[in-house]
Amino acid sequence: METAYSVLFIGAMIGFALCIFACLVRAIKGPRTMDRILAINMIGTLSVVIIALMSLYLEESFLLDVDLIYAMLSFLAVVVLTKVYMGVHREEENEQEKQKKQKKEQKTKEEQ
Repeated sequence: METAYSVLFIGAMIGFALCIFACLVRAIKGPRTMDRILAINMIGTLSVVIIALMSLYLEESFLLDVDLIYAMLSFLAVVVLTKVYMGVHREEENEQEKQKKQKKEQKTKEEQ
């Protein structure tokens, strides 16, 4: 019965590793920034799952502590990336609004 569980755990870890590779491809290719952030979040989540499975497979409980810390760090990294992205997005929107106002002012000056 233990060999069945070990084959199951190893197979699941390999499957999740392949999913991490697919998310890595998505993070590199894009096409949008939000796709990249979502892929990074998914990589963190899958890494947490692999560490939890490894803890069960090796019967080492300290890996669950590492797992919890890694989950918190992954969450914080995604929050920071999202905040940075939103700040850049807002600056771009403000710049576009300024350009539109300048064009309107130029048109009104030309009409006068």
